[in-house]
Amino acid sequence: MVQEKDAIALAVSSEDKEKKEEKKDTSKDKKTGKDKKEELSQEDKDLKEKLELLVERAQDPDAGVSKLALVTIVSELKSSTSSMTSVPKPLKFLRPSYPVLIEHFDKLPASDLKPFFADVLSVLATTMQKEGSRAALKYRLQGTKDGLTTWGHEYMRNIAGEIAEEFRERTEKGGDVKELLDLVDEIVPFNMAHNAEVDAIDLLCEVDRAEKIQVMCEEPSFPRVCLYLQGLSNFAATQADKVLYLKVACNLYMKYKEYPNALRMALKLNDPKLVAEVFSSCEDRLAQKQMAYMISRRKYSLDFDDDEELKEIASGEQLSKHFIILAKELDVLEPKLPEQIYKSHLEEKRSTAVLDSAKQNLAASFVNAFVNAGFCKDELMTVPDSKWVYKNKDMGMMSTVGSLGALLLWGIDEGLTQIDKYQWSSDPQLKAGALLAFGLVTCGVKNECDPAWALLSEQLESPDPLLRLSAVVGLGYAYAGSCREDLLENLTPMIVDTACTIETSAMAAVSLGLIFVSSCNDEVAQAILQTLIERQAVEEALSGTWPHFFAVGLGLLYMGQQDACEATLAALDAITHPVGKYCKVTVESMAFANSGDVLHVQKMLHLCTEHLEGDDATHQAVAVLGIAMIAMGEEIGTEMSLRSLDHILQYGELPLRRAVPIALAILHLSNPKVLVIDSLSKLSHDADQDVAMGAIMSMGLIGAGTNNARLAGLLRQLAAYYAKDSNALFMVRIAQGLLYMGKGLLTINPFF
Repeated sequence: MVQEKDAIALAVSSEDKEKKEEKKDTSKDKKTGKDKKEELSQEDKDLKEKLELLVERAQDPDAGVSKLALVTIVSELKSSTSSMTSVPKPLKFLRPSYPVLIEHFDKLPASDLKPFFADVLSVLATTMQKEGSRAALKYRLQGTKDGLTTWGHEYMRNIAGEIAEEFRERTEKGGDVKELLDLVDEIVPFNMAHNAEVDAIDLLCEVDRAEKIQVMCEEPSFPRVCLYLQGLSNFAATQADKVLYLKVACNLYMKYKEYPNALRMALKLNDPKLVAEVFSSCEDRLAQKQMAYMISRRKYSLDFDDDEELKEIASGEQLSKHFIILAKELDVLEPKLPEQIYKSHLEEKRSTAVLDSAKQNLAASFVNAFVNAGFCKDELMTVPDSKWVYKNKDMGMMSTVGSLGALLLWGIDEGLTQIDKYQWSSDPQLKAGALLAFGLVTCGVKNECDPAWALLSEQLESPDPLLRLSAVVGLGYAYAGSCREDLLENLTPMIVDTACTIETSAMAAVSLGLIFVSSCNDEVAQAILQTLIERQAVEEALSGTWPHFFAVGLGLLYMGQQDACEATLAALDAITHPVGKYCKVTVESMAFANSGDVLHVQKMLHLCTEHLEGDDATHQAVAVLGIAMIAMGEEIGTEMSLRSLDHILQYGELPLRRAVPIALAILHLSNPKVLVIDSLSKLSHDADQDVAMGAIMSMGLIGAGTNNARLAGLLRQLAAYYAKDSNALFMVRIAQGLLYMGKGLLTINPFF
């Protein structure tokens, strides 16, 4: 045993010695490696000695000798080659001499040689200066002002970065920036000529001269320039910058006669004069027609004077005809029944569904309307002697008749005739449904006869509050985005009049918000603010759900208009009721929608950090939706906001968690991404019923019109899971209808 122990001990000690010897050997190898690295080839030695001699000569008191030495250094620097990852050898060997040359330069008296010397120092400074010293720019400004572009891209990129910093510093102090702009005028044309458009635009944006790009841009490079400017506009620091970048892109598109793209920019800017200018500049008839279809898609109001053909295209009157031609070509004209969407035979049967028949029929009405939207025929409502309406009760009857508006979408001539029979019914529910349907059928379609106004206006004075409410909502659908003044005169009194029911007043606010969307109309804003201030004086007048719709109407007026809402936000401070806070967050969220403004996203996140409960927390739920609205439409912002929403799900209070599924849907409307589908699928089984219902609805919204098979499968599973919960099952059916909306030919994605 002892011998064995000794043997083991010896073995261990000998291993240690071997390891130490190995370490010594490796350290020796490293040292010899360093020595090898320091050893220069004969060619490099000669170059180093030559450069050291030239540095000495450059300090010669004789100006001629000094100039010759500097010229030789310049030629060495320009003729040297290097790889992408290494510094050119002359620059490397001149590094130790840099402080000496600076010292000599500072002592030099003013002469013809000094600016040339400064040029050389400027180049050397690109790799040798201390960080933040901006020495390369300093010596360039003291230099000859010539030959800036002969030093290559890397030097110019370095100078451009320093110009941006210096320009910012000087403008803050109110200093003169002319010499910096002279350098910019030299760098930008060089970059534009050498396929470095991005660098050129970045530099011009840094020195607030983005509009100059229009003069320097050539035809081959303008598409890249315009695309980059559009990308920049998403990240612009201020609204003024965003407008400038889009205007420059619009002008470039017009300069090179790409009018449809120019129109896209003008529509993004929401500028009626610019839209009209694009149309008047375009002489190509086909392009004009294409742009008229774009105007129709955007529901934009534009006067085409006497051009009847363009007027007809932009009015949307042909939309129904074109949609049905498309459906015929794709062979999807055949109407679908709700059961063909549910595919109940594929559901896992746990037990028979306990939906009462009226609720089941109402769900079928909605699904039928979504799936067959715009096709003008179905198997439930448009068949002769249909009795489907009477299989519903109360509000369900109104919704079912209203669903006709979606089925007959855009088909004014045929649609109004089919709905008309319900208008003369003795049942107020059917009559109210007909008014909603009239509004839906004419949505986004302009007609000289103005049928929606003719049919709905007389009901605004109706003694029945339900008919008044339906007429108001119908007008909002029919004239969304039209900015019609006559509607302002008729609907504004309904907002202010406290004798009106709260439902009618609130929906009048929403309808006017839709009609004057993004217009910042002061009269509507004042009317909504006035009624909120008056109603808060009456006890319980602002409690319940309906007052929140005033906030939606107010927000729509400022949709995407950013800082234009500041006066309204200040006025909302006068409302001490919790609805006031709700209104502020709603208006701010909508005003900065699709802006990607990081500061406002942070503001919304900050609102979510307070621990509140009950009615006091309603504005926090809007703040969650605000995060999504501000970030929507831009991929990087969407990715970042997804993380924030994940944190809210994990650590947020219940009112915040309930808003998260809808926020996810806002970020991905008609865009079913796998990760988002998975997140919503988990949330659809949440312990809190409101979170689960929101998640089910959101699954419908993200898949709207996509026919996504993955979502369809998940919704069928949910239908089986919630077979005994009538409310959740109703929501699943709605989501299934949205998923197959327009048989896959419609979308709710607002970006195009």
